[in-house]
Amino acid sequence: MPTLADFRFFRFIIPNTENQFRMPAPFSNAVQENMSNPVEVSTTNGQSWSISWVVEEEHLHRIVFTGGWRAFYEHYRLRIGNTMLFSYHQPKFFYVAIHDARYCEINYGRNLRNGSLPAIPAHGNYTVQFFAIIPVNDPDTLV
Repeated sequence: MPTLADFRFFRFIIPNTENQFRMPAPFSNAVQENMSNPVEVSTTNGQSWSISWVVEEEHLHRIVFTGGWRAFYEHYRLRIGNTMLFSYHQPKFFYVAIHDARYCEINYGRNLRNGSLPAIPAHGNYTVQFFAIIPVNDPDTLV
């Protein structure tokens, strides 16, 4: 994966995202003129997905993943509360890390097959990534 992304953002999985997935408005407005359709979405386990998109005029001109999104959603067993960290590399590539509701990256490994999720290794070398949300009204967390 390239070291620098043109854009990075995260999105929470919320109800009714199994059929389509909206990008943040600032991202959509900045890239929709030059982004290829379909795009390639690669996960941290090295699998790539071709996903097509449309622009929804009624939602602040947001890019919405449509074609291929549901298969991606079901394959990775995305659930409400999961979070996806996207890195966009113009004009065609997204890299995505999927986090569970505890904010820890899900380690799918390279052999995700037949809908079974691999277990987290009991020992050995592996990386755990996580993110934190800093409350705006808590000045102690900003120190």
